[in-house]
Amino acid sequence: MKAQFTFISGARAGQTDVFSQAHLSIGRHPQSELRFDADQDLDVSSRHASVTLVGEFYILRDLGSTNGTFVNGKKLTGDHMLATRDVIRFGPSGPQVEFTAIGDPRPAPGPAPAAKPDGTVVFGQQPAAPPPPPPPQLSPEQLRSPRRTPGPGTQTKVRMEVRRQTKGLRTTTIGLFALLVVLSGAYLWQVRAADQALADQRRALLGQVDSLMQEIGAIAQGNEGLRAALDSSQAEAERLRQLLANAPDEDRMAELRARLEQALRQQRSLAGAASVDARGIAAANRDAIALVFVEFPDGRVITGTAFAVRSDPNGGLLITNKHVVVDSNGTVASRLGVVFEGSRQNFRADLVRVSPDADVALIRASVHRGFPVVKSLADSGRVVEVGEPSAVLGFPLGLDLAGGRDWSQIGVASTLTLGTVSRTLPDLVQLDSYGAQGASGSPIFDRNGNVVAVLYGGQPGSNGRILYGVPIRFAHRLLSDNE
Repeated sequence: MKAQFTFISGARAGQTDVFSQAHLSIGRHPQSELRFDADQDLDVSSRHASVTLVGEFYILRDLGSTNGTFVNGKKLTGDHMLATRDVIRFGPSGPQVEFTAIGDPRPAPGPAPAAKPDGTVVFGQQPAAPPPPPPPQLSPEQLRSPRRTPGPGTQTKVRMEVRRQTKGLRTTTIGLFALLVVLSGAYLWQVRAADQALADQRRALLGQVDSLMQEIGAIAQGNEGLRAALDSSQAEAERLRQLLANAPDEDRMAELRARLEQALRQQRSLAGAASVDARGIAAANRDAIALVFVEFPDGRVITGTAFAVRSDPNGGLLITNKHVVVDSNGTVASRLGVVFEGSRQNFRADLVRVSPDADVALIRASVHRGFPVVKSLADSGRVVEVGEPSAVLGFPLGLDLAGGRDWSQIGVASTLTLGTVSRTLPDLVQLDSYGAQGASGSPIFDRNGNVVAVLYGGQPGSNGRILYGVPIRFAHRLLSDNE
């Protein structure tokens, strides 16, 4: 049995995934089998639901998701036995998929021939011929006279003529048959050679994947800041190994080779990032990082990240993304709150202003004793170069992280991830790192701990491994406009 899911709506609309394993996890987490876009499919929880093959049926179960799971318009309250064409929605207005069970039916054997009753006449059989009549009796004179040898009959003459006229045709037929045998042998040899070449390519690429996985494991030792990115790279390498082992043709092999080259580039970037003093950057700046709670007039609540840049006895200013506090329809948040690293207290915050040119916003938190700020903002003229190592401090996945919903008892804890700059434009800094929904507004640090950009999103379909940031000069401009 196989399970097929066709995406009807959401970021992956029009795509189809087919699975043969007995258990599938569904969500925005990078290690989910049926994955949704971490930046756009926000109604889907990190680990939303699961599908398990029990006997000959697939069972759908909600895993305590935030927005619930719906099948054919009805909210799931227990296990559900899936049927072909069931439409599953993740959240009341979230993305939908259509389920199809793909079986392996075999044709039923045909009916056995019925026994023939006695006396049945079988068409094509003839009754036995009567015995031939006795030869005629010859007279003694006829016996003594010599008999003439008869010439060939009409049927014999016809057969001889046909054989003479078709002699050339038989020769041609034999020649064509011999040619067919030769061509078939050449084709089979070509197929065997192509299969061997494909097997050699598969063996070489699998060797590269094994080497990649060993290098990832070596980098992982003692680099907790790279843990999320390394886990993502490890999962991608394992997927590549499975796909390469079953690649059916050269076209699929070429596609997987391109994916492997991208994974190797990512690994080289992570190796460069491993040299950054992640512990020092975190120690100097972690207390200035805050989890932002945002509520909109329609009751929607989301989370993001902010970092403090100025402080006074009545509070201070923090930088975050514009899209965190103003939704895509231009609706401004009705309430804001910030919870600083290690704290359990949610302080009220207000929107000060948003940038007209970039995805950055300025908010003020009301904290009477003030609060720590980041160590340093890079100069407005700082030019970030491709290949530079980077560090990101924030709250990817927000409260969906393990223990995240217990923040009011244990406090919030930010996550540090390392990476490298892979592309720069006048209004964009691209990183090879790891991020997810909830990390929007995180500061991006250079090797020296200076904030060089503000994280705002990532490339769809990259599983959070390609991130985008706004250069720090836009935050400087926003601060100067507020003076």
